[in-house]
Amino acid sequence: MRATRILETALYGHDLDAMRAFYEGVLGLEVYEAVPGKFVFFRMADQMLLVFNPSHSSTQDIKDGPPPHGAAGAGHLCFRAPDGGLDRWQAHLEAKGVAIEKVLDWPEGGRSVYFRDPAGNSLEFAEGSLWEFPPMRTLANAKIVIATHNKGKLEEFAALLKPYGVEAVSAGALGLPEPVETENTFAGNARIKALSAVTGSGLIAVSDDSGLCVEALGGEPGVYTADWAGPDRDWNRAMRLVEEKLQAKGATTPDERRAYFSCTLCVIWPDGEERIYEGRAQGTLAWPPRGQLGHGYDPMFVPDGETRTFAELSPEEKNRISHRAKALEKLVRDLF
Repeated sequence: MRATRILETALYGHDLDAMRAFYEGVLGLEVYEAVPGKFVFFRMADQMLLVFNPSHSSTQDIKDGPPPHGAAGAGHLCFRAPDGGLDRWQAHLEAKGVAIEKVLDWPEGGRSVYFRDPAGNSLEFAEGSLWEFPPMRTLANAKIVIATHNKGKLEEFAALLKPYGVEAVSAGALGLPEPVETENTFAGNARIKALSAVTGSGLIAVSDDSGLCVEALGGEPGVYTADWAGPDRDWNRAMRLVEEKLQAKGATTPDERRAYFSCTLCVIWPDGEERIYEGRAQGTLAWPPRGQLGHGYDPMFVPDGETRTFAELSPEEKNRISHRAKALEKLVRDLF
């Protein structure tokens, strides 16, 4: 047997507030869990960065927990930069006021950018070629096809990806057919659409499949969200059908009317590699419907933390908390 992947990396710092501000605010890492004065954990794709206060971790005595651990002096951590992305990271760090300690060009090829975190730990960005790893997948500066025939959806994706130099074209604009969606999961149908687009265009394809899942209805309408609106896409009819089914279940209180919107994004490269990203917006269902904005089931969906429905929120407000925004955030964090 042999170990093949590092799951966790640990660093130490006494000022966890400063460490969290740095790794979250400067490097854009997602906080997974934090306990003031003890630790803050960050998720990075399929790896974890664990930052501990050594004053606590080195003296902890937990019967059902890990043994004491800590460090004296600075640690070191190297982040992998996308190929061609070192200059962008260096510019980003400098714009955030982070001092670049050293830029090193290695004799056998490859380059490293060194800097420090608030605890003095040595940090580095380097490309995978430094260790002869294959190129890192990215959508930066790429031409891609969005697997949609919906102009509005293309514009939404294109606007989000434009800052990264991405040129987006729709499957509809390329004259590609709309594939039949035969899977019973969002990921399965997103994959069908992306595969059709990448096969027909030869470009990296990005697709999405989304829908409303109502807990009291066993997750329905789910992947059949659009079907409930009928062939004419009558969304008033679809919302009435949801309400009728809820009433038949006796679901009248907010706790009985829980639901979520789900969005699954699928990215497929011409060589067959794929990535899946999911985002959810949790909430409750209101009746009667309210609001004139949005589309689909938006007039009856009240997101958690709001009293207004999606259809009563401005596009800017909705896009900050929507299921698609959350899925796109994961895509951007992974591929740029």
